[in-house]
Amino acid sequence: MTGALVYLQLTSLRNAVGQRVGRLRQPRYLIATLIGLAYFYFFFFRRQPYRGAAPGGPGVAPVNFGLLIGLSTAALLMAGRILYLWVFSAERAALAFSEAEVAFLFQAPVSRRVLVHFKLLKSQLRILFSAVLFSLISARFGFLGGNGWTHAAGWWILLSTLELHAIGASFARERLLDFGLNPARRRALFGGALALLVAGTWWWLRRNVQAPAAADLAGPEAIIHYFEGVLAAPPLSWLLAPFHWILRPFFAPDLGAFLRDLGPALLVLGAHYLWVIRADVAFEEASIELSRRRAERVAAMRSGDWRGQHRPARRRREPFSLRPRGPAPLAFLWRNLISAGPWFYPRNWMLLSAGVLGVMIWLAANPAYRTVLAVVQGAAVPVGFWVLIAGPILMRREVRLMMQRLDVIKTYPLRGWQVVLGEILAPMVLITAAEWLLLAVVAVATAALTGEFASTALRSSLGLIGAGLLVPPVVGLMTGIPFAATLYFPTWISAANQGSGVDAMGQRLIFAGGYLVVLIVALLPAALAAALPYFIVLWLVETQAIALLAGAVAASLVLAAELAAVIWWLGGRYERFDLSTELPQ
Repeated sequence: MTGALVYLQLTSLRNAVGQRVGRLRQPRYLIATLIGLAYFYFFFFRRQPYRGAAPGGPGVAPVNFGLLIGLSTAALLMAGRILYLWVFSAERAALAFSEAEVAFLFQAPVSRRVLVHFKLLKSQLRILFSAVLFSLISARFGFLGGNGWTHAAGWWILLSTLELHAIGASFARERLLDFGLNPARRRALFGGALALLVAGTWWWLRRNVQAPAAADLAGPEAIIHYFEGVLAAPPLSWLLAPFHWILRPFFAPDLGAFLRDLGPALLVLGAHYLWVIRADVAFEEASIELSRRRAERVAAMRSGDWRGQHRPARRRREPFSLRPRGPAPLAFLWRNLISAGPWFYPRNWMLLSAGVLGVMIWLAANPAYRTVLAVVQGAAVPVGFWVLIAGPILMRREVRLMMQRLDVIKTYPLRGWQVVLGEILAPMVLITAAEWLLLAVVAVATAALTGEFASTALRSSLGLIGAGLLVPPVVGLMTGIPFAATLYFPTWISAANQGSGVDAMGQRLIFAGGYLVVLIVALLPAALAAALPYFIVLWLVETQAIALLAGAVAASLVLAAELAAVIWWLGGRYERFDLSTELPQ
């Protein structure tokens, strides 16, 4: 059967490649594929690998920087993944097969070992592709050592071991279930053992490892050295040893070190393979059920339910009282907040924000937590930029759902601009609320770190108000881009959302570029409008914070006018949208 299974995999791969090559005759797929290939070329091949110097300092060897950071962190993450599989996971011993494979292989006179081999062979295609892709990314960071070949081999060992361990752990959980150890008892048993292990390790470290002194926290190099010393002390070093064996080939600085570290890693990988192959566990029934659920999930995603499958709606408390009469967009907001969940209800979000700000003010009142405030401030700024850019992109799901129920929405006695405003109102409110909370966190941290809380708090408050005024119209403009793309290019949007591969990635890059262009075009008039009041107020009061606030007010008014024009324009396009001719089937 081995030759037949290999033939089946190769034939499936050939047909998939042939299908993708065949559709390149369509211009939309050809252009997107060329853009995707160009991205791969410029990002992975043309640009030189990153050769940033490792931080210097007493006792820090630049060649070991990748080991000090990457190896220890990766070992801890891998250990956490393994613990999750044994303690918290409740999945049955099911192997992922398609419905066609279930109908063909499960009826054939083949053994369970053959089915396991088929599953492992099928997963190798995905693992090899992932290893090559990850190696292209990791090879850009010169401080990791090695080259593309050693990184690819290291990634293959790591991903294959994790795949085998996940299958073996599911088989072991199934055996425990046959012995009467249900998931609740297993969690209690394994969780208790884990708690005892953590408590014992903590007690041992407190007795044998000194607490960090001021010199150990003086800088990144000192912190790295102390962190590495803690992980190198028994029993942590004993517990993390198997994970280090698996990871060391990837972090090998040269070919000689890679060959030396390859033996232990292959032994661990081989032990996992024997464990999975020799386990005689009944997985057929659970695999059939898993195949059925996957087919239902795919069908549901294609029909617009991107949560996986249609589930019975749970009764939820309404986010706010909706009156029988009022603005129509408010009804859309009410419905979408219910769909988003109770965490985003106004009262719950205000309580959460009050708790976060209370913790920030408590930290600001204690000088001992200045380092924590600096870390929070440094993390909140990039998170805020990410939410501002990625938030509207992630909200494309609402556009897809709107297109699925467009035949019903078209029957509403509403103008086009009312529907468009109602659909983008929920993303605007959710993203704006998150941005305002992050801005408040940054303002409190900045006021505390400067040492002059009262005066800095006033300037931070003015800056917070100015930035807060800019957020809603910018988010509205960014959220309107998916609506415009869907209404004008419904076929492209459908292919980019549901497809995969280089062509789908190229289409997503095209729309990402559209986001950037629209953002620049929208911000340019606002920046010009903000310049005049900024310089006038600065000349009159000579206070930069007040001048910035005046400029932000002017810019927000311009952005609000742009948003109103976009909503009116999209509303007209919505009214002219013909379901029978323009919506992809």
